[in-house]
Amino acid sequence: MWAGIWLTACTYPIVVLVLPLALANLSRTGYLVVAEVFAPVAECVLFWLAYGESEQVGKASMWRDFTAIIVANLASFLGGEILNAYGWFGWLG
Repeated sequence: MWAGIWLTACTYPIVVLVLPLALANLSRTGYLVVAEVFAPVAECVLFWLAYGESEQVGKASMWRDFTAIIVANLASFLGGEILNAYGWFGWLG
């Protein structure tokens, strides 16, 4: 749980504050593609730098960890899209 909070704390400011400004000329879809690829890739890299061991490269444990990060990001994205569709975030649309 701690790793998930830490990883989100590292990537969320970039996704919410930096990327919208850097990608202002892209459509919302373009922004979402970049942001939703950036976040899990960056989190996988950060997780590996903090907890990875060279003997684990390519092993099932590494892929399990990366899969958990990717699934968590997808769940967060889908949850946000569902809440946004029902108007729970009045400022987004």
